[in-house]
Amino acid sequence: MQAALSALDSALAELDRLRRALKKNSSQIQVRSVEERDLAKSTVLTWFKNHRVSVVAHLGDSYLTDTDAAYKAILEASARHGTRAKYLDGLAALRANLVSLRTECLSPRPTKAAGTPDQPPDFSPLIADAAMQQILLARWDECLRCLGAGASLAATVMMGGLLEALLLARINRESNKAPIFTAKSAPQDKQGVAKSLGEWTLQNYIAVLYELKWISVSAKDVGSVLRDYRNYVHPFKQLSHGIHLTPDDAKLLWEISKTITRQVIASVP
Repeated sequence: MQAALSALDSALAELDRLRRALKKNSSQIQVRSVEERDLAKSTVLTWFKNHRVSVVAHLGDSYLTDTDAAYKAILEASARHGTRAKYLDGLAALRANLVSLRTECLSPRPTKAAGTPDQPPDFSPLIADAAMQQILLARWDECLRCLGAGASLAATVMMGGLLEALLLARINRESNKAPIFTAKSAPQDKQGVAKSLGEWTLQNYIAVLYELKWISVSAKDVGSVLRDYRNYVHPFKQLSHGIHLTPDDAKLLWEISKTITRQVIASVP
């Protein structure tokens, strides 16, 4: 908490310094001087490079959406001759926002529920091939590395790939695959014939495994969320949907992935 409060106090002091500098030349409608614009830019960059890290560690990303947007507006204004009045209005609103964040830091934080263990499971009941087991262990470890590095989207893509491999492995364990391809959830072509496994998506695997009672309804429902987020590996899709995947989102999806993994392994006779 103390680190977040210190960061916010510093941010407020820098914001006040910028406001005083802008008010000195109140006779000039536009902010044209290089010194003023550089000070505005420096104030913004210091927030993102230094102060924000401490605040987000205590409060989380969701609290900083408006704050970040306000700082970015100042940065954009510093690149052109923005009006002084607009600058000062934006700074006043941003100051009130930072004060609110400081108050929020003093409020008791909710206790986070403990997650499930990150230790990889024993894949041998699902896959006999030792080489494939090592690949799955490496994928599991890579998910953890991405999470630890804050690479939320990369972690989510890795989770989706890991689950697809595990769900396919569970299907391949069945010598009689008729119930799989005749399941109501099995994907079909235009002629109503079940598609080959190579054409299945993560959504298809999750739906069929739920229908066969190999995973629970809750795992099925939240697994669809992972599927949707994984699709944002395509930049234009992410842009069109306006999605920003946070570290907290990725951690939640990791809990989902671990749950589905353990349910799939437990379903092996």
